[in-house]
Amino acid sequence: MKNKLAFKNILVFTALLMLAFLIYMFLYREKVLPNVYVSDSKVSSMGQDELSSYLASKSSDFLNKPIVINVFDDNPEQITTSFSELGISYNVDATVFDAYNYGRNHGIIGRVWAFLKSPFKKTFIKPEYLVEGSQFSSTFSKILKGHEITPVDATIVYDRNGFEIQKEKNGRTYDHAATILTLRQRLENFSTEPVEVALFDLPPQVDSAGASKALAKVKILNNQKITLSFEGDTWQLTGANLMNNLKFVPAGASSQIQFNLGNGPVALKNAGLGDFGNLELEVSLDDAYLEKYIADIAEVIDVKTVDATVAFDGQRITSFTPAIDGRRLDERLTKDLILSKVSAAASDAGGEIAIKLPVAVTKAKIQNDEINSLGIRELIGKGVSYFGGSIANRAYNIGLAASRVNGTIVKAGEIFSFNKTVGEISGTTGYRQAYVISAGHTVLDDGGGVCQVSTTLFRAALNTGLPIVARTAHAYRVGYYEQHGFKPGLDATVFSPSVDFAFKNDTDHAILVQAIYDGVNARLEVDIYGTTDGRRVELSDPVVSNVSAAPEAKYQDDPTLPKGTVKQVDFAAGGATSVFTRKVYKGDKVLTDDVFKSVFRPWQAVYLVGTQG
Repeated sequence: MKNKLAFKNILVFTALLMLAFLIYMFLYREKVLPNVYVSDSKVSSMGQDELSSYLASKSSDFLNKPIVINVFDDNPEQITTSFSELGISYNVDATVFDAYNYGRNHGIIGRVWAFLKSPFKKTFIKPEYLVEGSQFSSTFSKILKGHEITPVDATIVYDRNGFEIQKEKNGRTYDHAATILTLRQRLENFSTEPVEVALFDLPPQVDSAGASKALAKVKILNNQKITLSFEGDTWQLTGANLMNNLKFVPAGASSQIQFNLGNGPVALKNAGLGDFGNLELEVSLDDAYLEKYIADIAEVIDVKTVDATVAFDGQRITSFTPAIDGRRLDERLTKDLILSKVSAAASDAGGEIAIKLPVAVTKAKIQNDEINSLGIRELIGKGVSYFGGSIANRAYNIGLAASRVNGTIVKAGEIFSFNKTVGEISGTTGYRQAYVISAGHTVLDDGGGVCQVSTTLFRAALNTGLPIVARTAHAYRVGYYEQHGFKPGLDATVFSPSVDFAFKNDTDHAILVQAIYDGVNARLEVDIYGTTDGRRVELSDPVVSNVSAAPEAKYQDDPTLPKGTVKQVDFAAGGATSVFTRKVYKGDKVLTDDVFKSVFRPWQAVYLVGTQG
């Protein structure tokens, strides 16, 4: 009987408990559970709309309240700002969702447990907030302006005594991690308690010891010459170019760190997390300078693939397009190669460092040997020259003379004469006035610049191994013919009818002279096509001696010019003697053994001074 009564009481109690629970769930079906807090605010029994309105008002008021930041260093300062000014806002919708759905998204057992314990245990929901990273970083930097000091890494400087290490300087910063943690606590608790920021010394990333290896590299680089080459063309990075465009950065350093504050990362200046003073200074080249330098080289090297075509009238080529294999410089790899040399700066590399440029070649589909009826099968030699800085008329005359040489066929045993091929050089034949050397003076005359073409032909004939019949050096050194590393003596002047340049076709087949004028890159190329007979050319570097300075400039009165006008009519050039040799072999037999000597007179600059009243 007693057992039945006890069991009956348990059932009644359970039923009453279930009834109470159901009533409890019914009462809070659209309300926040009891004992739920958002930060320090009790939000129990609030519906979603009421909760949203309440939190929107509370967060807005809090974000705009002043918050004091106490900065402690030699000059303590109290700075007032607000979380709103720091770019921080509360995510009210997300916080409402977290508070309202507490106990509703945990399955039936979890939900029952949450309902059962809610009257007896407080539950705290952290408010969610958003951070606009750039605004936070910018505002905080302004707040600490005058307190934070950026450390100065040791680096390399140059003065009249040479290269030396500029010593490092300590900076000053604050504990970023501790400050971020304090700000989180204030936000999560809607607290306006002051934020204390203590500053401390911040050593640089690179000290004098870390810069010592860089100094050694710089001293080596100052005496180095990096030569880049492709076929017959060379480009150089010398000490002056390198020194003016070096940059120094700590190896593996980062200028910023990131902290998570709320919803995402906030970038702040590097607070020195890492090995202070233990980084080495890395030597490199300025990216913008190096990329432009390589791009300029690529403009010279890169060519499109062209299939061979030819048209002629029986005596002269009227149209000839030689097969041109496409070329493209790998600019990225070139940059890496240069930087690796600069970075390595090996101690035994005090002289020249040679880099062969990485050039990808695409073969033409129709090669020259497919149009060989004239025995013009292949390229057997070429010459190149540059004319950067030429006045417009000079560049025009070079292009015109090149067009009149282009397409010339020289039969086996014939002599090529420049003057005969080009014809009369005068205004009546299309030439414009530019500077020429005449009767011991530099003067304006028709056809100035034509010698650029004869000089390039001379180089082509030399490289092809053809006998030089007539060649005369210029009276003085001309800067155009020494551009891109060419030494004095590789030039040939012409002045019709007395001074000519000529070579002989002593091969067994006709040859074709092709001139390629590139006004954009100020470059002229002469290609000689024919049939190779196995000859080999050994060309020595010119030996330059008897170098002398240019005489002092000469100023002479000119009554035809207005008073105060100074006009340069002749240009200074130093004197020198240049000698180089050429041997042409066919098998073991020496076909030609030449010595080319050029004696360049020192040349004075001449200025006309106006005296006209």
